[in-house]
Amino acid sequence: MQTVHTRLSLLAPALGLALVAVYAAGQTLPVQPQQKPHQPYTAEFKIMTVRTLANGTTITRESTEIHAVDRDGRVVTLTKQLPTNTDHPAATRGRLSDPVEGTDTDWDSLQGKTKIVKGPPADQHQGCWATETGERWRFGTTPQREATVKATAHAPAAWTRPVQENLGTMTIEGVEAQGTRATWKTPTGEIGNDAPLVRTEESWYTTSLHLLLRRVDDDPQSGKTTREVVSLSPTDPDPALFQPPEGYEVVTETAHPVACE
Repeated sequence: MQTVHTRLSLLAPALGLALVAVYAAGQTLPVQPQQKPHQPYTAEFKIMTVRTLANGTTITRESTEIHAVDRDGRVVTLTKQLPTNTDHPAATRGRLSDPVEGTDTDWDSLQGKTKIVKGPPADQHQGCWATETGERWRFGTTPQREATVKATAHAPAAWTRPVQENLGTMTIEGVEAQGTRATWKTPTGEIGNDAPLVRTEESWYTTSLHLLLRRVDDDPQSGKTTREVVSLSPTDPDPALFQPPEGYEVVTETAHPVACE
């Protein structure tokens, strides 16, 4: 599973339901009003990345993901990386954001460890907080310079501004989704390429559940990654999904006020 920083980019629509903690130094959050009951659901995704090498060989990676939200706004994501051969077991990882308890919990089958981070109390969402290992919260207004740096930090210099295309609507697993396609082009010679490079990203998003149901990222350098929902139930999730595995080593950290940088 990717780090918390990258997972937030993929799950932002759903994680926006539970803005209790953000693990990014300097990240700012407004004070949140009391949340109303959320629309519960359980979505299961299949993720596949196929990369073709210069000699025609393809490398395929597959994983599955379960993403669930309950009426209290608790969000859990369970990812299983499928093994490429019988010598390596499937790796499972989980992340639970619980605005009721004010905690974020991560677990990993390879390490056999569960990490629980207790965020700031709900009535103290102001200023800056941190744990001993450097997880940080910052509540308030983001300075314009900081916001600009964050927005452009991950944009490759070679890619031009994308061209946006509206793909209309499509029904996926019984839910209507709006489709868009973004296209980036790298001109010939920009990075030593002898022909233009074209990258596309197709996304299908449903506003009823605030959920990205399908995403296809086709990049000539890193390959084609498809993440699509294969099962969707807009009902209360199984409570067992929100429980870390038994028998793991448990490490707990608690946030405390710190000076803002």
